[in-house]
Amino acid sequence: MALRLPRISEFASDQLSMLVFDTPVDLAPYLSGYYCTRIAPGMVLEDWMSPEEANLRCGVAELYRASIGPGELKEIPPVILSGSTDKATHVRVSTGEYWGVGLTPAGWARFVGMNANEFANRNDDLANYPELGELYRMFGTVVSGALDEAQVIQLLNTTFRSLLGERPAHESTIHAVHLAIGSGRVTSSSHLASLAGMNQRTFERFCKRHFGFPPAALLRRQRFLRSLGRYMLDPSMRWINSLDHGYSDQAHFIREFRSVMGMTPGQYADRPHPLVEAAVRVTSKAAGVAMQALHTPKPALLR
Repeated sequence: MALRLPRISEFASDQLSMLVFDTPVDLAPYLSGYYCTRIAPGMVLEDWMSPEEANLRCGVAELYRASIGPGELKEIPPVILSGSTDKATHVRVSTGEYWGVGLTPAGWARFVGMNANEFANRNDDLANYPELGELYRMFGTVVSGALDEAQVIQLLNTTFRSLLGERPAHESTIHAVHLAIGSGRVTSSSHLASLAGMNQRTFERFCKRHFGFPPAALLRRQRFLRSLGRYMLDPSMRWINSLDHGYSDQAHFIREFRSVMGMTPGQYADRPHPLVEAAVRVTSKAAGVAMQALHTPKPALLR
């Protein structure tokens, strides 16, 4: 009997196709989605990806280079662990098939378990971490090309379920803070700390450990992504109309845009964004938000 694929969103152009597959209910608090991108023969695509939560990714191509923030583009290994980012990722990639799994902060705690701050704004070869050997072997099978889509999804589900293990300490708090940051209603780190029942210093350490960044940086990232997401969903609008209420004025947004993306909003708008535009379309259809880092799972699903 053929497996039913939980495909919930797709996008295709003459340059690439991108698919998002839903995660099962028991894994949804930990995984924001399964993503497959196929770049068409003869294509070399370049883009500047917006900040995002942590990911696990695999793919092999003749050209696959990236840099988080400013710096020289570096060769990307076939299977990588990408930490949470608050800077743009400049990527240049050629024909191939690429799979990714988005990790929520609770998913990082469950499946990675290391200090998230040590991986912030970093791509690392998953082969460097023998304690994550099951994940590495899983992606090694995926990147081999031996499985069809249904078999890949089955392997992902089976492997992640086998790794759920015991519920980590502070998981409920991680999830509650994640939801509060994503709500757009909490605008100060002191407010977040009070919701978490911690003093400011303890809460700073908590956020670095589980989210990769201090709370003020997390709030700035979400404010920026809400603004960028609105613009990417409708590039015909003026930047001023996309701004989140947290910005004091357009100059404030432009300064932050340059800091995050390494260019002005106008320079960004003038460049083609084949990967970002595809990702915004499929993420918006799948999760109702424009960017992966804006996704928050439903509280009722937390186990």
